[in-house]
Amino acid sequence: MDRIEIKGGLIIDGIGGSPYIGNIYLNDGTITAITHGESLGSDISIDASGKIVSPGFIDLHSHSDFSFLLEPTAQSKLRQGVTMELVGNCGFSLCAPLNENSKEDFESWISEYTDSFDLTWSDFAGYIEASKKSGATINLAFQVGHGTVRAAIMGYVDRPPTSEELTDMKILAGECLDAGALGLSTGLVYSPGTYSRTDELIAIVEEVSKRNKLYSTHQRDEGNDSVGLYVSLNEAIEIGRRTACKVQISHVKCDSKSVWGTADKYLDLLNSAAKEGLDIKGDQYPYNRWSTSLAAGLFPVWALEGGKEETLKDQSG
Repeated sequence: MDRIEIKGGLIIDGIGGSPYIGNIYLNDGTITAITHGESLGSDISIDASGKIVSPGFIDLHSHSDFSFLLEPTAQSKLRQGVTMELVGNCGFSLCAPLNENSKEDFESWISEYTDSFDLTWSDFAGYIEASKKSGATINLAFQVGHGTVRAAIMGYVDRPPTSEELTDMKILAGECLDAGALGLSTGLVYSPGTYSRTDELIAIVEEVSKRNKLYSTHQRDEGNDSVGLYVSLNEAIEIGRRTACKVQISHVKCDSKSVWGTADKYLDLLNSAAKEGLDIKGDQYPYNRWSTSLAAGLFPVWALEGGKEETLKDQSG
């Protein structure tokens, strides 16, 4: 393989040091040397003068679960410098596990892009294998969605699980984690995740903790729409406390006027939990708008019980 030189760029190495002008040398996909001006031998020289050279970016919160199966070159991400994505967020791992209950979300989303997709798997291991075979140009990490697991076992019903259903959800989540999922996510404002109670989440997240993996959550309320921002944040903290699991808060924000200006209180609560010994962190997107599904944005959660077809039936009846 050719030896490559990236010359004269402003290097930001990502480990906290000051930026500096230098040359980077690669051979066989590995950085072999970084110099502060000295030129080494190379087959290909890339002039990076006036540009920034940095490690690839990690997109920690992505919903590209099936994007790489449709367009593996991922140009929209590569051209932004993203070299790794974590998918399966907000309680939805749209591609797995799949059965007659949980396929509804998958079929709804993928139908927006193609009507001729060949589905060759049902379990998480099969989905990961299909992703590998797609030839994706960036690295992928997977989470299993609690909402997808709940839909697979219970459908879209607003009630606590029976003991048998809870056991089945724990087993299914564990199988996905063992197949390669790096964690479990929840979307507690979305159907069917919103129908879950805290004790259900604790029981399933215990399976995550046993495997030393990640629990990420789009928390139950980010403003004052249901239980309130701070009750919701304390729920996530308590799940981490009760399970000793690593916790990632998705979309750290104070989202409605009633909680505007309280970011210091929010961050103080996170810092207090971390000082207590919990492994808890958060992420925030760098823009002042948000997006969600039409159903989640317009319909109350009670209207979504039973899934899309039931919701449409209710509206037309």
